[in-house]
Amino acid sequence: MLLYPFRSSRVLRFLPLLPTMVLPLFAADGGATVQPVDRVGWQADYASRFEQVRHAFLPARDKVITVFVNPAAATVTTLEQLPYPAGAVIVFEWADPQKDATGKPHQDADGKVLKGPITRIDVMRREPGYGADYGKDRAGEWEFASYFPDGRSMALPDGAVACARCHKGAGSERDFVFASRFPKKN
Repeated sequence: MLLYPFRSSRVLRFLPLLPTMVLPLFAADGGATVQPVDRVGWQADYASRFEQVRHAFLPARDKVITVFVNPAAATVTTLEQLPYPAGAVIVFEWADPQKDATGKPHQDADGKVLKGPITRIDVMRREPGYGADYGKDRAGEWEFASYFPDGRSMALPDGAVACARCHKGAGSERDFVFASRFPKKN
């Protein structure tokens, strides 16, 4: 009874829990932490709504990647047309390759490795002012998010800043995109 002297007040009954609700909002150094906000957004039905612009097998990752672009991103067809317009969305679909009994990837008649189960979806969106929260790792005006195939957010160890840090390496001359319909940057 001593912990809840004001039983009639719902708010006061939660006072003992207040430290566990507020403390996670602050970093160990006393600075406020920012909970990541997904401004990118899950792209339901991307495979039927967006244009497929790339399909490749990445042996080093043992993954098949298929890249899709929304109509805004599809307007950029040459490097000279960069940067991408506001509202551009690029979807990277990661899948395990189909394999035979010996573990060798199955290929179609054109030599393209066939994709098996989708394991992850990465999405990048370009909007004015996007990317500022990535600080020194900012990759232009892009923000990034990763999802499970069912659309649930995928928490990454370094968060989306790891995506920004990597895409920063593509350079501003490519608007921080390694490859979609353009030749890969070496």
